[in-house]
Amino acid sequence: MKIGITKKRKLYRSLGRGMFACLTAGLLLLSWPGTSPAGGTQEVVFKVGEKNYFVSEQSFAMDASPFIAGGRTYVPLRYLALALNVAEKDIHWDKNTGTVLLIKGNLTVKLTVGSRTMTVNGQAKEMDVAPLLKDGRSYLPVRYVAEVLGYRVEWDQQSLAVRVEPVAPPGGGQSDSGIAGQVVVQGNRVNVRSGPGLQNPVVTQVNRGERLAVLGKVPDWYQVQLPGGGTGWIVAWYVQEEGRSTGSGSTPVPAPPVQGEESSRSLPGGRPQTGDTGGQSRDAGSSPGQQPQGSQPQAGPGEQSQSPAVTGLDVAAAGKVTRVTVTAGGAMTYNIFRLASPDRLVVDLTGVCPGNLPKEMPVNTDAVDRLRVGWFSQSPDVTRLVFDVKGPVQYRASLSADGKTLEMQIYIPDPGDVLRDVIIAVDPGHGGPDPGAIANGLQEKDITLKISQRVAELLSARGARPLLTRSGDYDVGLYERTDMANRAGAEIFVSIHINANVNPDVQGTATYILSPAGGGDPNRREESRRLAGRIQAQLVQRLGLEDDGVLEANFAVLRTSAMPAVLVEVAYITNPRESALLTQDWFVEQTAQGIVQGIVDYLGERMGQGTGG
Repeated sequence: MKIGITKKRKLYRSLGRGMFACLTAGLLLLSWPGTSPAGGTQEVVFKVGEKNYFVSEQSFAMDASPFIAGGRTYVPLRYLALALNVAEKDIHWDKNTGTVLLIKGNLTVKLTVGSRTMTVNGQAKEMDVAPLLKDGRSYLPVRYVAEVLGYRVEWDQQSLAVRVEPVAPPGGGQSDSGIAGQVVVQGNRVNVRSGPGLQNPVVTQVNRGERLAVLGKVPDWYQVQLPGGGTGWIVAWYVQEEGRSTGSGSTPVPAPPVQGEESSRSLPGGRPQTGDTGGQSRDAGSSPGQQPQGSQPQAGPGEQSQSPAVTGLDVAAAGKVTRVTVTAGGAMTYNIFRLASPDRLVVDLTGVCPGNLPKEMPVNTDAVDRLRVGWFSQSPDVTRLVFDVKGPVQYRASLSADGKTLEMQIYIPDPGDVLRDVIIAVDPGHGGPDPGAIANGLQEKDITLKISQRVAELLSARGARPLLTRSGDYDVGLYERTDMANRAGAEIFVSIHINANVNPDVQGTATYILSPAGGGDPNRREESRRLAGRIQAQLVQRLGLEDDGVLEANFAVLRTSAMPAVLVEVAYITNPRESALLTQDWFVEQTAQGIVQGIVDYLGERMGQGTGG
């Protein structure tokens, strides 16, 4: 369940009647007045049941105490904001709109009761939980607020304490992990963000060759001192570390992706926003070998590179299948994606340069017209292969254990065989400590898993390669879900949810795509709309529920997926009739069949085939 939809499509959250909650396990805050502690925050501690909190071991009084309810820990918001040096005058609560506004330095954070979307400097950020009202007071998620302000949040089960502290100590000293020294920026127009993660707002940009003092580090991100003052976070694969002692025991920085920050690394033909690619162009129409816009001049084939080279490229026909074998002098990784208008299959080989490969070669098989080769980028070296294909193709790919040989099979599927070897990510909403919506004795997480498992079975039976983001009752983060799909090269992402509303009369089926506010590639959004239309039509036909249509929202799983993506709200768990249907096997079966047939219809349409069903 993401949001409730009335018949007039007004948005409501399913919170406030106590009949259900769609909250993940996490930390929440309670809004209530307080007094301002001293500045220079180093560590803030709130203890359950105690009306004192501590800032750097100095005690301050509150008139409300943290408490645990339903497995959740609630902490007073205003006291936390003050403890984190948000001035009293910069903490605003509008009871008419249910809006909280926090202002600190160059950051403006806005949260609204009933909405899972927090805005930071006007940029939307999806949350796992929504603010709510209780006894006339507002409760907000502490983890998101603290992280945006540059802090981390920990829960101490033994002492029942919430501990909030800066990710890096004030003054630019060494962090707990022993990080020190500086990093050198490896790209142009690289974003520096307010926190470690693509969801955080951009505070500035830096360029190739700039040296930044390191204040701290978390996986994949460095906290750095900015030249003009202030601090920020930069993604690890666009900097090179200097001044770090060997044998420190720190976790190695992961190998860089082809382009982009974090979950944008596999986005074909798009990026979250300008600057997230370190100056490397992701223009889908560019030919391999073109210089990425805004970057330093690229070396051409045959020029010096420290990376191993591609040593062999063999392309041959085997009936309707085009077989491709790529060999290299060292290990490589690969990323494959499709482009349309005209149809192309693009293979990026990271860690190798083209060597003496020709820039272009004719192929003339049933599936491929020609192949173009280029040195797409350096730091890291990326060799790009572009196959100009004769229609919407499918492919299989496998990399040898030593990473030196990539084998591919490219083909145009026969009519009625559109699912064969297609990787489809199936995402059961919620799970583990996050039950999703709860009503009428049902939990959303159980229903979504049952439907998703049946979808995967049906897809597998028809030759597809389904990827379940979870296969049991456990927690998977929002960004983990799409990262799994992106890394696997999935062609379609379908997230399955059950809707809810405070009004039990609200009913119907809806399918969501990413709203324009989510940014990204417009072509991918339109493909998602086509996919959503096909799935929605099948579900309405098979289930007989009210048609709420194809809707738009800036959901995290839709925003961070690299392929056409939809989020299905099958029915309302809060509607007595529909909740009863959700318990019946025939309804689960028809839901799964409808989703699968919608996928088949979409793929058939994309290939210019009628599929029926």
